[in-house]
Amino acid sequence: MNLNELENEKTKIKLAGEEVEVKTSDSVKDTLTRLLKEKGIDSFTILVDGEEVTSTDDLPATFDGHDIEVERYVKAG
Repeated sequence: MNLNELENEKTKIKLAGEEVEVKTSDSVKDTLTRLLKEKGIDSFTILVDGEEVTSTDDLPATFDGHDIEVERYVKAG
C-alpha cells in the first residue's frame, strides 16, 4: 500500500438514513457542515461510535476508524 491509497481510502457514514461515502482522511466537522447544508438539514443529532456528540469540539478530526451517523432532529408538535 502506498501513501496515495491511504489518502484515497473511503468509508461510509449515515446521513439522515442515507449512506454517504467520504474519505477517511477528510475533516469530520468540515465535511458534515457541507453535507448538511447541501441537504438543507439544520436540526440534527450526531452519533460517533454509538455515543451522542453535543459539541463540535468533541468530534474526531477525521472519519478514520469511527462509525458516524447523523440523524435528522424533528421537534414534535
